[in-house]
Amino acid sequence: MHFVIITFLGCLLGRIAAGWSAVMLADMNSGGLLKCSGCGLSVSRRRRWFGCLPIRCDCKASPVTWHIGATLGLGGLFLGFSWLVLQANCQAVHEVQPDVPLLYLRLPFHLTLIFLLWVATLTDLLDYVIPDEVIYSGIVIALVGAVTSGDLQMMHLWVNWDDAVPGLRGPLIPDWIKDNHRLHGLAWSLAGLLTGASLTWLVRWVSHRILGYPALGLGDVTLMAMVGAFIGWQPTLCVLAISPLTGIVLGLLVRLFTGRKFVAFGPYLASSAVLVMGAWRWLWADYLTLRDIFSHWPSVVGLIVFSFATFCVLLFLLRIFRTLPTERLRR
Repeated sequence: MHFVIITFLGCLLGRIAAGWSAVMLADMNSGGLLKCSGCGLSVSRRRRWFGCLPIRCDCKASPVTWHIGATLGLGGLFLGFSWLVLQANCQAVHEVQPDVPLLYLRLPFHLTLIFLLWVATLTDLLDYVIPDEVIYSGIVIALVGAVTSGDLQMMHLWVNWDDAVPGLRGPLIPDWIKDNHRLHGLAWSLAGLLTGASLTWLVRWVSHRILGYPALGLGDVTLMAMVGAFIGWQPTLCVLAISPLTGIVLGLLVRLFTGRKFVAFGPYLASSAVLVMGAWRWLWADYLTLRDIFSHWPSVVGLIVFSFATFCVLLFLLRIFRTLPTERLRR
């Protein structure tokens, strides 16, 4: 029953996401995707219920044709992610033992992030822009939720596995984390925000210096700040590490099937964030055992340097790939 309700909620929010995106992009160039399918004119800007509900043209025809995909896509994403959390225990790790079941706190918290990422993806695909109102509202929700609950983290701010002995002694978790849940909530959320924003800005600056133009926009920087505020600094580093690979795969598919030469990087970051949230247990402990890296500061620094270098190299490869003739790829 939980999954039916979650899927319905996802479809409803997907429809709202389409309408909210249309409202925010009403005065921008959206490549014709916001034109009415009935009369061919641009959809008039109408705000209903704070501009969140889907809008319609004066001719009463549907203004967009992609809203059905947005609706069903988010519904399926909600269902798949919820199944991973509740049935596959994708976020169940030894170090973090929430007092409240995931269904009632962390799952809605992360579904909120997925909804905001969905809106940002729609606006980025339509008009290469990520509105500040999406990002700033998400950051506020993340910080307030982390502080008021104190029980939403995927991983604590700091955990040390160096002296752990299986079956005898577990990892070292600082006492202040155990005794000050709300202060810790603020700490891990701010650490994630700063990690996402600073490293993404650094990649943007370096790519600008090397290529002559930034490979990422300022919207990508603020997007990663929001993601970091929701999931913390360790998962955020993982998102940044795999996002170029995600970009290569998705960029190849988009180029092959649509011939589109440029796709904003925001959707790749959003996809990587969902992947990390849905595979956290396997990344942290079961397969890659990233916990051993994040227990050692030199290893963390090495991971950052390696991820940054990989990020830059793969971004360059992605840029080169986008210059290839589409007809040759389709043969």
